[in-house]
Amino acid sequence: MTRWGAVLAVALSVVLASLDLTAVVVALPLMGADLGAGPTVTQWVLHAYNLPMVALSIPAGRWLDRAGHRPAFVLSVVGFGVASLAIALAPTAELVLAGRAAQGVFSALVGAVTMPVIGAVVHPRHRGRAMGLVLTLIPLSGVAGPALGGVLTDAFGWRSVFLINVPVVLVAVLVGLRTIPRSGQGLPWPGKRLLLEAAVVGVGATALFVHVYLLPVTVVALVVWLRLPEARPVRDMLRRPRLSLALVSMPLIIVGIAALNFLVPYLIADRPAVVIGVAVLSMSAGMAVFSPLAGVLADRFGARPVAAAGAVVALVGTALLLPVDATTPTVDLVWRLAVLGVGHGLFAGPNAAAILAETPPDLVGTSGGLTSLLRTLGFSAGPALAATIGAFTPTLIALLVVTAVGITASAAQLRWSLRADDLPFERRAN
Repeated sequence: MTRWGAVLAVALSVVLASLDLTAVVVALPLMGADLGAGPTVTQWVLHAYNLPMVALSIPAGRWLDRAGHRPAFVLSVVGFGVASLAIALAPTAELVLAGRAAQGVFSALVGAVTMPVIGAVVHPRHRGRAMGLVLTLIPLSGVAGPALGGVLTDAFGWRSVFLINVPVVLVAVLVGLRTIPRSGQGLPWPGKRLLLEAAVVGVGATALFVHVYLLPVTVVALVVWLRLPEARPVRDMLRRPRLSLALVSMPLIIVGIAALNFLVPYLIADRPAVVIGVAVLSMSAGMAVFSPLAGVLADRFGARPVAAAGAVVALVGTALLLPVDATTPTVDLVWRLAVLGVGHGLFAGPNAAAILAETPPDLVGTSGGLTSLLRTLGFSAGPALAATIGAFTPTLIALLVVTAVGITASAAQLRWSLRADDLPFERRAN
């Protein structure tokens, strides 16, 4: 039986983590002035959140493979709420940074626990709809974050951006306690090996965030991590073709919408702010409308065909933007961006449902952490790619190539033969 209340609790936690990634951007100038911190310090308000979220996604997922879903969910959400309250009450910039780092830690747990909880409480026939709902909220929350942060900062000051999390946390925890079943497992101590893994991944992530010239450090850290025994579950997962193809296709499709979400405001910067907002929101509108439909279609016809179709629509949406320039009429731009959003809406939920179906039951936490990491990297790589290339049309050409590779990976899942030892785990158990 599907427990939709538990899905709601997970959705609320995902909204919190996604909103705090972007809502704080608008509050940074006022925060810096209030705490006497310059731009160099306030930019670390963003990095202090992102770094632990990236560094701990996979270790958090591996830890969750041994933890109970219910206590892990409560820990992640309550920890996020306590960190938010600490930031709102912080008298110095140093304490704000410490609070943001704590938020990032618990945000990594939120991202990793999503898939295990949904796998435990949602019937396989309904997972397309459940994953579609949750994954639609991630980009929508990210887009809504700056607007919400601006309204709260103007009305109540920068601390309200963090205080608003507390009542949402309370609701999510209460709903989670009532709807997420007990599994008999508690919260195991992380252990030295897990902390070592987190440290290695953290060094690589930090180097990547500090400067692109430190990319060799990231590569070395990745090689070291892959040689650790703790990386074996991830290596084993990536050896399953259908699972690895679904994982690889995800960031490749995400990067397109993330890049254009960053680039479009610069392309039409001379137009009124309302027009720019409508253009950006058209992508989110396409996602919001078609993601629930994608879940229904995935539950009826299978997740992989719907995900592959969504990837193709995303490619078409990107190609439709090739004639666009700064003089393109707003209506013409909006419908093209909406097509791209439709593609992402059709792809995200079904692809995540396919990942969950292919994941061994004892590695759902690891899969959730890896999925969260790849999703974050996709959303981060998009703006970085757009900023590096700069010009609109060359960026689109690069995105077409990246999206085409993503389509190839997604479509390859359909061509892979359904041998008896390669069936989804739910069907294999029947």
